[in-house]
Amino acid sequence: METFLHAVASATIILLLTATGYLCAAKGWMGSGAKSFISKFLMTVAIPCMSIYSFQVNLSREMLGQSVRMLLVGILSCALDFFLAFLLGKLLRLPRRRLGIFIMMCAVSNCVFIGLAMCTELFGSECTPYVMLYWTVSTTFMQLGGVSLVRWSGEAGGFSAKMLLHFLRTPTILGTLAAIALVLLDIRLPALVLSYGRYMNSLVTPLALLLTGYIIYELGLKNLRIDRTLSAMLLFRFVAAPAVCVLFCSLFGVTGLARSVYVVEAAMPVVTQAVVAAAEYGADEQLAAQGAAISTLACFVVTPVLMLLL
Repeated sequence: METFLHAVASATIILLLTATGYLCAAKGWMGSGAKSFISKFLMTVAIPCMSIYSFQVNLSREMLGQSVRMLLVGILSCALDFFLAFLLGKLLRLPRRRLGIFIMMCAVSNCVFIGLAMCTELFGSECTPYVMLYWTVSTTFMQLGGVSLVRWSGEAGGFSAKMLLHFLRTPTILGTLAAIALVLLDIRLPALVLSYGRYMNSLVTPLALLLTGYIIYELGLKNLRIDRTLSAMLLFRFVAAPAVCVLFCSLFGVTGLARSVYVVEAAMPVVTQAVVAAAEYGADEQLAAQGAAISTLACFVVTPVLMLLL
């Protein structure tokens, strides 16, 4: 019961911060310019700094050496999620314009904007390296697999070399790789640099949740409708995806904090990039927008229940 109440309190804090962003948008205090700035600042500056800082503070070379199993859990979980989501989409007989976005919504979770904030509230700052390891695998599948499927749904395109080049130049990916390299080489950064990283680290959660609130406002609560497709997506996102993660954690002996973080991350809402990709490539943008908003609101109820099962 204590774990459940702590999870309820954590989810409530995340919900209040998200609601603050929604209110700022509703009042007109936060517009598209602020949204663009926060998004770019987080993905280009704050999150790369957070990765380096959290790895320096919370991981050692010995602990990182054990991360191969965690990476395997992430890779196999994401791969199976994509495959099962494809089968489910075919079973539902979704048209091509919906199928790609449906698979991406089912298979990829919001690891950073919601997941990092939720895990930090639930488990403390020591969870951050595990979040970033999971996110590294998840965002790889999203950029190379999910976006390709959405592009296929909209423009009849698919994977392109430009996607890979863009992915490899992403600041968040570069920051995570740099953080891993520093730990493996046993290089400790100066105290001044770590202090800067600590301040950047503290900015990520509140800004990400304010941004999430704005996005929900932008999508519009009045436009939310749950149909058969969205119901299937919600069941996959909050039941099947964490169950797959639990399975592979058991198979590879990933336990403790790492297991808890991975399962919570697997049960986070639809990644917001799904909406962006659908709009850019002409897939079903309305489905993506509704899925992102509904799943974000639902996760505040699902997470406390999930913590009872961990």
